[in-house]
Amino acid sequence: MSFSAKKSILVLSLLASVSIVGCGGGSAAPSTSTYLDTPTITWATPSDVVQGAALSATQLDATALIPGTFSYTPALGTVMNTTGSVTLSTTFTPTNATQYAATTVTVPLIVLPSAGTALVDFATPEQTIRGFGASEVFFGVLPSAQITALYGQSSGQVGLSIMRIQIVPTTWTSSTQTANTTSWTAELTNGKAAQAMGATIFASPWTPPASMKTNNSTNEGSLSPASYSDYANYLKAYVNYAYSMGVNLYAVSMQNEPDWNPCVVNGVDQGPTGTSCYVSCLWTAAQMDAWVAGYSSVLTSGANPVKLIMPESYYFSSAMSDPALNDSAAVNNISIVGGHLYGASPYYYTNANNKGKDVWMTEHFLAPVSNGPTTSIADAIAAAIEIHTSMTVAQYNAYVWWEGPSTSVPTVQEHLVDVNNNPTYFGYAMAQFARFVRPSYFRYNATATPVAGVYLSAYGGNGHQVIVAINSTNSPVTMPVVIQGQSVTTMTPYQTTSSLSVSALSPIAVTNNEFSAILPAQSITTYVQ
Repeated sequence: MSFSAKKSILVLSLLASVSIVGCGGGSAAPSTSTYLDTPTITWATPSDVVQGAALSATQLDATALIPGTFSYTPALGTVMNTTGSVTLSTTFTPTNATQYAATTVTVPLIVLPSAGTALVDFATPEQTIRGFGASEVFFGVLPSAQITALYGQSSGQVGLSIMRIQIVPTTWTSSTQTANTTSWTAELTNGKAAQAMGATIFASPWTPPASMKTNNSTNEGSLSPASYSDYANYLKAYVNYAYSMGVNLYAVSMQNEPDWNPCVVNGVDQGPTGTSCYVSCLWTAAQMDAWVAGYSSVLTSGANPVKLIMPESYYFSSAMSDPALNDSAAVNNISIVGGHLYGASPYYYTNANNKGKDVWMTEHFLAPVSNGPTTSIADAIAAAIEIHTSMTVAQYNAYVWWEGPSTSVPTVQEHLVDVNNNPTYFGYAMAQFARFVRPSYFRYNATATPVAGVYLSAYGGNGHQVIVAINSTNSPVTMPVVIQGQSVTTMTPYQTTSSLSVSALSPIAVTNNEFSAILPAQSITTYVQ
């Protein structure tokens, strides 16, 4: 964070002697009252200094046009241990005290944190956090214990606040504009259970009904332009059915991964019946723009309106959404620009942010370093760094993992909880954010990498301040943390290491809004007030 102060010259003008003349009638003699002159003081606002620097003549360099002495507060040689804006003051005492008055002036001085110090500014909010979540797709109705493990906020639970469910493809009767809703019930049942625990629910279609597509298959192919209106009404039918089940959907996506064809293997398209194929539909950016501009308002207006998410690109490609964002007929129908991070890194999406859109990372996962059924602290660190980067660099409003639940023993463990409903290390990483950074909190400005290999982000809301620190190095780090913009007196650390699992540690005192963060090697620590 940069604290810059404009150079300014503080000049106090002279007040000349004033004669006051009586205005009464007759020949009364005039009377005078003389005031002391105010000397002109010149003091340029000093350049920023680093915490621990001593004040010198470089900062304490006020001048006057007449003889006299300066007395400074703080005095020459004072070590500046407090960061942020500090007021410097000087009183000038003129040698000629008969004609000139003693004068006090002030200037601001910015004290920057010393190297290795993290500065957290709770006065500078960045993006609004909508939540942290996971997908629940292809599982059917989940056991209630598994939903509790994922969405509960107690010890041993992940604390998610967003659930992503699938709009399972079903049959559509164009003549009556109705869908067979049976296929939608299972995942909406999960959504209702998560919603009861405070979760936000949004839904993504992997494909339109086969009857609407160019290849008459739920795999591969594209939406027929002749079915654009039907598709909008189909999604609206899903929204209405969800409401009838008691699920108040927050948003609906128009398509999952429109730029990814799972039927292509080693550059060869196997066709919709290929062994690697699964439900999918391909769109061009122009097709997405046309559908959003001409048909999506069915979802975003009228009864049971929802927010529209698009494009959910496999690579989080801005090329898939820029045409719609730049189209005046489409842009107002879009609330959320969503994307996935397969083959991509989190980045700040300038066009979406400039258009006032939320930006959500709606799907990604990491394979464990062991590439097997178990996870380790190394996996937690990798996941936490991706979440950190998504929040600080990309400034996403939401981060949604791939599959949260695990209902069978996996070959490769990529889920947030295992078959016994215990968090994996991926789940621990998510919990370090999700349990403590709740929907409608803000992210606040903070030193993102105060020490090489250490990552820090800050959040606040509902009377709580939260700091998440990740030490990815193999050595312990003790790091000063300086807090501005909020009075903080104590913080409770929750820590994950190779032997701790989001474990509550003893509260620590925050003195003069500063404390030492003690970060074991390979650890994630969340400090909460």
